[in-house]
Amino acid sequence: MKSFRHIIGILLKLGIAVAVLGYLLNKMGLAQLGATLTATAKEWPWLLAGLTLCLVAILACMARWKKILDAQDMTLGWIRVNTIFFIGLFFNSFMIGPTGGDLLKAYYTARETHHKKTEAVTTIFIDRVIGLLVMAILVGTVILVRWDFFMTHPTTRVFAWPALIACGILVIGSVVAFSVHLFEVFPWLKRWNHIALIGKIMDTLERAYNAFYVCRKNPRLLISLALYSLTIQLFFVGAGALVGKALGLDLPLLAYLSIGPLVGLISAIPITPGGIGIREGASIKLWAVLGVPDEKGFLLAFIPYLFLVLWGLPGGILFLFHRSGNNPSVNEEDEP
Repeated sequence: MKSFRHIIGILLKLGIAVAVLGYLLNKMGLAQLGATLTATAKEWPWLLAGLTLCLVAILACMARWKKILDAQDMTLGWIRVNTIFFIGLFFNSFMIGPTGGDLLKAYYTARETHHKKTEAVTTIFIDRVIGLLVMAILVGTVILVRWDFFMTHPTTRVFAWPALIACGILVIGSVVAFSVHLFEVFPWLKRWNHIALIGKIMDTLERAYNAFYVCRKNPRLLISLALYSLTIQLFFVGAGALVGKALGLDLPLLAYLSIGPLVGLISAIPITPGGIGIREGASIKLWAVLGVPDEKGFLLAFIPYLFLVLWGLPGGILFLFHRSGNNPSVNEEDEP
């Protein structure tokens, strides 16, 4: 029954994505979009530069995850980390479910670290949470700094207020959840350990929470991860600006910093698979405030997403040849 509900949920999200994309394409006109794409393709050096910068951002994401693994004493070699990361990227790009790649990434990581399966899976979640949290802080900061811009236009105001509320909830929730160690403050949580099933669940939760708390009690690690995440966001903003150059737009970098991360935060809402349609629709509305035509606003969101899909393709090849869990030690690979 649970599997059936999951399938229905995916189909519903996919239906919403198709409906939104259909509406957007009909509104823009396929002929106009095709003409814009043809003109953009002629500016391929800008696109190639954006594609390259997108790869740099992806590699920074991988390095951030590697730091989290190292903090949990799971010293996988760079070759293994690279392989598992790109396999996850491939399946996140090509599976209908938005977390399919993360699940496979967690599975392979757990296979590689037999003694710390719970912690291995938790590193994926930590990586996601920190990335989302820094994005939210960046979006909230930009909105506050450019308050007049976001509050002057009705369209930006409609997007800015929910974004600020979401950012506040994310930041406050994170501080409250990890300001104290719940299993130390509430020792009675361990009283259920003598009951087989409940005890196993509580033990797994405690181990997962301990994995999170490793980051919480290591300020230098937290600062490092936050700087990685901020740099990644700026790389993606830069990639968007390069796409804008290919589209023939003459906009300041501040415009991309103001709108790009906000569109990214909106697309993180799990309404459609991978934010398809929602991302492009928000991009069209927000860029229109600066006089950008609909078809170019659409491509400002779609082309960077296409870059991610293209860089995910090598993960499919790695998946075909990857073997995990066959080595006696996770440290057998030397660091390059």
